[in-house]
Amino acid sequence: MSEQNSSTHLQKSLRWYHGFLLALPIACGLIISVGYLIGAIGAIPAALICLILSVVALLQNKLFSEMATMFPDKAGGIATFAIEAWKPYFAPIAPIAAFGYWCGWALVLSLVGLTLGSLVQAEWFPEATWTLFTFAGVGFGFPHLVSAIAIVLCTALNVAGIRVAVKFNQVIGVAFIVVLGVIALGPFVTGHWSFGNLTWHVEGGWKSFVVWMYVSAWAIYGSELCAIFAPEYKDTTRDTSRALNSIALFMVGAYTLVPIAAAGQLGESVIATNPITYGVVAVQQMSGGLSNVITAILCGALFLSMISSSADAGRALYGIASEKMSIKQFDQLNRNGVPSRALWVTMIVNLVILAVIGNPVAILIASNLGYILAITLAVIAFLLLRRDRKDWPRPIKLSNVWIPIAFVVAGFNVFILMVGILNPGLSYSGGVKEVLLGIGLLLVGVVLYVYRKLVQDREPLVWRETIIEQPLATSAASKEVR
Repeated sequence: MSEQNSSTHLQKSLRWYHGFLLALPIACGLIISVGYLIGAIGAIPAALICLILSVVALLQNKLFSEMATMFPDKAGGIATFAIEAWKPYFAPIAPIAAFGYWCGWALVLSLVGLTLGSLVQAEWFPEATWTLFTFAGVGFGFPHLVSAIAIVLCTALNVAGIRVAVKFNQVIGVAFIVVLGVIALGPFVTGHWSFGNLTWHVEGGWKSFVVWMYVSAWAIYGSELCAIFAPEYKDTTRDTSRALNSIALFMVGAYTLVPIAAAGQLGESVIATNPITYGVVAVQQMSGGLSNVITAILCGALFLSMISSSADAGRALYGIASEKMSIKQFDQLNRNGVPSRALWVTMIVNLVILAVIGNPVAILIASNLGYILAITLAVIAFLLLRRDRKDWPRPIKLSNVWIPIAFVVAGFNVFILMVGILNPGLSYSGGVKEVLLGIGLLLVGVVLYVYRKLVQDREPLVWRETIIEQPLATSAASKEVR
């Protein structure tokens, strides 16, 4: 069946626990970035960063749950919230927010794929140190090859349908939770943990602390992924709220316990030497073996996170196009009810990024610019929608105490965004090139927006857009959530 004759609506086939499972692999950030974080600034500040970001993510998810039920039929997740709120004030900022959100989820496919490739190489192919080719100063070796294969496979699974991706997640998700539990609690139970192993050495002062907070934000903020599946939940209101709250609470626990437990067991120097494989080293030290099994589970979890990221990025690009913020070609679903064109485009971009950058932390620097900007604009959207659309139905309506909370969260995100993009070198792996790449990707979104308006829709560009459409009346009473 052709794209044009395929379904025009996302299928409502998911429950809240499906959203939880799809977002669960975001905890792989504990493997991808936390090891580098501990090695760079010490275990105590690393754990503090994880705790702060986890709490902020929980607060953000509460705000997003209200907005998700305001627009229950719109795809695109938090990017859609930003578009809806900002269009009446400054229309051009909407495609920047939307494309920034897509960048945040799209680029991490190559990031996670590199981590997966490094784990596979360290455990099973330590001699595979060859380089296929070098491009723009980046050597394309064994980890890059594994990453490329994984990117293609996760895209193919998502094109086959979201239910296929969910079933795959269920197979490995439970095992991943068990491994995280062992890493988080095992050192305390077995007596391998020592407070003396926890250190603090933030060499760049407070700026370095904030830059690493900026670098680490994607992995922890990513629990908002559940919101993008709102149109696909069977009960949009109940399932969206439960998915967002449950995954955020899980992340608070995981990101608080794992850094403290692993650093207290292994010591900072061991983690700095094994920033990606420290989880395997920790379990092996406690069990005396199981290296192959633990590595296989962690690799499976990383692949799950790629499936989830691909699904989110594809739907974000589809949502941008359906809101007339990008070219029409992305506003298509295949016969399985998924945005296959957007998924394939996301795959191609990641394969290019893999060859051009090829460094995990550097990729985070490039992708975080757009992502944190989109998150910030979506949080501010909560405030704008509360002021401008007071009478819109809100099946989930937070109490007024959440208004000042939204102000504080937005200010916090603006702060880490500005410090992060102005001081990328303090991350030790980022620089001006990565920041410029992030800006360049946002400008691509603007170009596609202009092309859509002027060429495809033949409409004039406007600074502000009037919201004409009103929501349908609903008999469902809004419930106060405190």
